[in-house]
Amino acid sequence: MIAIMIIVFLVLILIGVPIAWGTGLATLLYIQSSDNIPIMLLAQRMFKASDSFSLLAIPLFMLAGEFMNGGGITKRIVELASKWVGHITGSLGHVTVLASMLFASMSGSSAASAASIGGMLIPTMKEKGYDGGYAVAVTACSSVLGPIIPPSIAFVVYASLTGDSISQLFLGGIVPGILMGLCLMVLCYVIAKKNGYPVEKKATWKERFEALRHSILAILMPIIILGGIMTGIFTATEAGCVGVVYGIIVGFITKELKLKNIPTILLNAAKTTSAIMVIMGTSQVLGWILVSAQVPQKLTTAFLQVSDNPTIVFLLILLLILFLGCFMVDAAIAPIMVPLLIPIVKAYGINLLQFGIVFNMMTVAGGVTPPVGNLLYISSSIADVPIMKAAKATIPFLGALIIAMLLCVFIPPLVTFIPGLLGS
Repeated sequence: MIAIMIIVFLVLILIGVPIAWGTGLATLLYIQSSDNIPIMLLAQRMFKASDSFSLLAIPLFMLAGEFMNGGGITKRIVELASKWVGHITGSLGHVTVLASMLFASMSGSSAASAASIGGMLIPTMKEKGYDGGYAVAVTACSSVLGPIIPPSIAFVVYASLTGDSISQLFLGGIVPGILMGLCLMVLCYVIAKKNGYPVEKKATWKERFEALRHSILAILMPIIILGGIMTGIFTATEAGCVGVVYGIIVGFITKELKLKNIPTILLNAAKTTSAIMVIMGTSQVLGWILVSAQVPQKLTTAFLQVSDNPTIVFLLILLLILFLGCFMVDAAIAPIMVPLLIPIVKAYGINLLQFGIVFNMMTVAGGVTPPVGNLLYISSSIADVPIMKAAKATIPFLGALIIAMLLCVFIPPLVTFIPGLLGS
């Protein structure tokens, strides 16, 4: 019956049924076909999946990002990035990556980054003569940094499933997030050099520091949040509250946040949060059924037959996640796969913090892999570029992201150094 449930789930996803409905219907079929599982269990498990103090951080960080965006911070971030890296070969590609990195430190949402940064820079890149596919690819792939550079909604979800420390995951994501950005920027340089893309006029130091001054309120947000978490002043969830209040204050200071826009901001945050929570709820029921059927034990046995080398097993798991990312969003992959994979990770002695970071790096990369890649669809719709052309242009950028992940697999201190240094 487990096999039938999985087949039904995959078929529903492939024909375009939304992921929440696909997982919900597949689990409902299994429960209805079982003699000893009451249907009420579906609602109970979905409620339990959402009944967590740590998950309150999701709507709070979403709301904080919306307020910062509504306060005109995105424009200031793009201006800052343009003044500091716009003159380097690769120009607007570098600006997009750096702006996405800075935006990631405010919102933790990849979709928000693709829509906000892409909405400003993709049209500009096309006007300057950049290929439309390239503009989509660099925007979509740099948006992947959103859930890796803290604060990260993906890490909050992951920690709610494993019981790991959110603050450790936040700290562990700093270097990998920067590394992913650097890999993308190197590729931007190579492609721009090959295609002869234009560069922006080099800004004076006065202009750079002026742009920095205008963006200082945005830059202070991650410093306040991470500083508060590391010093124990507040928890990660409470940091979300601080972020919301800070976002409102900044919006009014910049005079770009209008009272009439607040209902729209609240509605946008509510829509995104509800989508994530429903996906998590139904996916976690599916994961619970698989765990109950002892699928983790069977997977462990299967992996042991392939290899007893932890690194090889780690790479096989990442390959599996990359495949799943083609058909599922990251919010669904974690609730289903984490309960199955953690016993395997523990059996092989793989560092749990390292696994958590790299696992999330791979799941969010699914946002740029068709047919489900939501970041690809968001960016291509902004650029008015055919999805297949965008997907083809994304291949080398996806390769750059995978190189960053592999470095984190083979060099664990890239993940563990900062959390270990700060003793968090």
